[in-house]
Amino acid sequence: MGIKLGEPAYHDKRFALQAALEEFETAIFVDADTRVRALPRLPNFRPGIAVTTALNATIAEHLTRYGSHRRPAFEKLAAQLTGDIEMINSARWCSEALFAITKDGNEGKFFETWERGAQFLESQGLFTGEGGVIGLAAVCAGWTVDYETLGKLARKMQHEGGGPKTAVDNLIQRQF
Repeated sequence: MGIKLGEPAYHDKRFALQAALEEFETAIFVDADTRVRALPRLPNFRPGIAVTTALNATIAEHLTRYGSHRRPAFEKLAAQLTGDIEMINSARWCSEALFAITKDGNEGKFFETWERGAQFLESQGLFTGEGGVIGLAAVCAGWTVDYETLGKLARKMQHEGGGPKTAVDNLIQRQF
């Protein structure tokens, strides 16, 4: 299954992260529509995933605020990936505009789960929601989401957020 021409490919950022981790212990993803005011000294990253506090919420909380029509798909996805539909009530939504992955031996499980999650959502006609898939993949990799390490870097960046997702979200909000 592949993405149709014209569909957003938000889940493809995993390929850039995987390539970076072939050469480095930590890979930091920064959205293309992000301005960097100044690059501070980077911290030491703990193994696993580090995200910003921009969306410090569970998957269920995030879906309630932004795109509740996606909840049934995420419930099915949580059951498929973790065996527990209720996992969306504790797994974290990971802000996908700026985050870091640091090797600990479980990154293969993380990326495998992310791929399965992306394929599942795409099969449901959902091309957004990578933050929820990333959160479920982190659970499957045994990672706790680190909200602290990226704080200094995040304060030096401005995510403009004007990409295709904004247009899709605006269209969805008008329909519901």
